[in-house]
Amino acid sequence: MAQDDRQSRERQARDLQLRTSIRKTLDLAAQCSANETSDNYEFLEVQVDELEAQAREASQANMELNSLLQKLIDVSPLTPADLKTLELLIVGDAEYYIKYESELDEWKNQLRRTLDQIANLQNSALDVDGLMHARALCREAHEVLADLVFYFDAKERATKFKAATQGQIDAEGYHFLAEIVRETLTSDKM
Repeated sequence: MAQDDRQSRERQARDLQLRTSIRKTLDLAAQCSANETSDNYEFLEVQVDELEAQAREASQANMELNSLLQKLIDVSPLTPADLKTLELLIVGDAEYYIKYESELDEWKNQLRRTLDQIANLQNSALDVDGLMHARALCREAHEVLADLVFYFDAKERATKFKAATQGQIDAEGYHFLAEIVRETLTSDKM
């Protein structure tokens, strides 16, 4: 009973901290809209990183990682719920990113438009203006390519995890998964 009360208080404290962090993020975003400076956007970027870290920690706190770790160490059979916890822990970020990302088609179109403009440079004068235009287009292409690489990396990670956990997990796999859970329990980055 005392353990449940403590966990409930901890969950409420995390919820309050997350709600405060969300409010701070939105306030900084409004500040960026009102006064567009690199400093303001950098402050917002730091705050978004903080919000993401708090969400990660809160989601992990809601998982039964200690009992899962013990099962992995003991090479005990995993239940479907255990496998789902592992999935959320290891590739949940990727799966949810893919699920909610709505810009993929726009990124592909933007890249196509940018590459078309780069192709047009073949028939242009490559003077200073043309070369600076080429550099600007390359910068645009890099930005959208980073988004596409991140998206497809997430998709591939999720697919590989599902394939790796479809069959029987051997003892080596159990030890590997146990190490991931251990790292998660001790790291502020996972």
